[in-house]
Amino acid sequence: MPMSFRLMLGLFLCLCLTLAPVADIGAGDGGQVRLLVCHLEFPPYYFTNSLGEPDGFLLRKTDAVLRAAGIEPVYQSMPAKRILELLHSKDPVCSIGWFKTPHRESFAKFSKPIYRNQPLCALALKENVFKLEGRDSLAQILADETIVLGVLEGYSLGADVDDLIARARPGMKRVNGDYPQLVRMLAMERFTCILVAPEEVESLLQMTRLDRDLFTCKGLVDVPTGNARHLMYSMGVPDRIVARIDELLAAMDENQ
Repeated sequence: MPMSFRLMLGLFLCLCLTLAPVADIGAGDGGQVRLLVCHLEFPPYYFTNSLGEPDGFLLRKTDAVLRAAGIEPVYQSMPAKRILELLHSKDPVCSIGWFKTPHRESFAKFSKPIYRNQPLCALALKENVFKLEGRDSLAQILADETIVLGVLEGYSLGADVDDLIARARPGMKRVNGDYPQLVRMLAMERFTCILVAPEEVESLLQMTRLDRDLFTCKGLVDVPTGNARHLMYSMGVPDRIVARIDELLAAMDENQ
């Protein structure tokens, strides 16, 4: 369950009193270090709210941990493809909520898990769900070429699901954008379905101002467990800072 803001704030103040500041990444106001933190527009995890401020329960959790570590996060919203380009650089960059894959571990560092999703489901318009009848697994959906699956460029659905899609649909066209855009395209019937975690559905439909009653989410028998989400860092973020943040994440989870 998402952590309450009051609990995070209390933990943050406690940790600030007991932990020494980390070494500089880049100078900020008052000697506090700064770190670029990139995020997708993907409610309820991380998004820009109606006031133009970064928001979301995983962003708030990340914010509490970074500030407890003496880091001032500088948030920027951008597409997954651009985030991955920055994470390939030598500059210190962090991004929130990524799945760990062997390919990503070749160019980036990862925190301990910050959240574990519910198992993925296939989100579809109710009027088109008949196209998924008898397709109770992702493998069956991918084997049916009449079913158009919407997938984001540069966004992982977890190593096992990514591998299944790559083997079943090599060269499949992907969308360069964010999940709200993917949901809008689903509503326009550009796809038969998209893959989402159930806890994402309500926020995505609210953000896109689409009627929840128009959609249904179909469970998939071959996707039994949810994916763990992590902070992903460029190689420019020192190992000691990664370790420090992991310590704070462990302390925060113990106090939930």
